[in-house]
Amino acid sequence: MSTKTKQFEFYSETLKAALGQHAEKHKTSIDDILQTCNYQARGEKAFVPHYEEPFIIGSETGLLLVDYKSRLNREGRSANCSWYQELKDHDPGDASWDDVAKINPVDAAKIGISSGDRIRLVSPIGQIECTAKLWEGTRPGTIAKCYGQGHWAYGRIAAKEFGKVARGGNSNNIIPSEYERLSGSTVFFGIRVQVQKV
Repeated sequence: MSTKTKQFEFYSETLKAALGQHAEKHKTSIDDILQTCNYQARGEKAFVPHYEEPFIIGSETGLLLVDYKSRLNREGRSANCSWYQELKDHDPGDASWDDVAKINPVDAAKIGISSGDRIRLVSPIGQIECTAKLWEGTRPGTIAKCYGQGHWAYGRIAAKEFGKVARGGNSNNIIPSEYERLSGSTVFFGIRVQVQKV
């Protein structure tokens, strides 16, 4: 085994040693580091497998943003291809030549939104506009928006009006630069947004 103890470890001596060295270097405690990194576990519990509540950014009254990737989208560069925009309705719930945010009809009724309405998604760091699409395939309490739209200067097809008007909204403008501190993973699925009719 490549662990420090050369045995299978239920308790991570490697993580404990790394956090201990970091705490000593910065004249603080391991528990202070865990608190700064938004972890709930303290003491010995931090080094054994345990459940941590998800770290959610945004108001508790907002809808949880699902930033999904289209099966047509390759590395985010497909938005300027006519076939991408034309075939966009092949992704369940999406629409051709538009940028839609899919919302469950129950949630839409509470907010007073209908399919085809222009909506604004507001997060703690920004806002974007797109078209509402009522779709029962979206879980209540969430809103699903495809990554890859919102270009204004990427090309004549990606933009609604090249160099001037974007086709929908760029999801990057509402997703904070927040990271899970120990692994470095981004918080793509921990953002609540307010939905407003434009």
